Amino acid sequence: MPDYLPAPDAQFTTWQANFVTYANAILVALGLVAGDMTPITTAQTAWGTAYTDNVAKQNAAQAARALKDMKRAAYEGAIRPLVKRLQASASVDDSEKAALGITVPDTIPTPTAVPTSKPVIQVECASRLEQSVGFADEGTPTKKAKPAGVRARPRTTCSAG
Repeated sequence: MPDYLPAPDAQFTTWQANFVTYANAILVALGLVAGDMTPITTAQTAWGTAYTDNVAKQNAAQAARALKDMKRAAYEGAIRPLVKRLQASASVDDSEKAALGITVPDTIPTPTAVPTSKPVIQVECASRLEQSVGFADEGTPTKKAKPAGVRARPRTTCSAG
């Protein structure tokens, strides 16, 4: 049996306001007295304060994050040209680049490991005179990923005619 209390806070707020208002309006018909509603209205006040505070803080956090993201983008935009200049400078050696935490070019390329599985070619005939060619890893043929270290062109569609 589903719970009558709505899970989302905004819906709960609407539900509980209606519940308290309606119950207070027809206390006698419900067989209640004002004292029955005292703990409910006390909890309602505490809930309302906490909920309002939470919503305000969430909005403030979202605004703060948006501002932070904007300032970071501007900061990165200022850093990148300088790093590009340092990367191109003959007076900055690899140890200085490493100390700065920027990319040190790999002058001796590391060979790619030998693949442990092979690519599988998949040809699909979508319509007359049209084929789609794709590649997948033999170990996971339903996924589009190729084995590590394998190069292949992306899926292409060719039409004859």
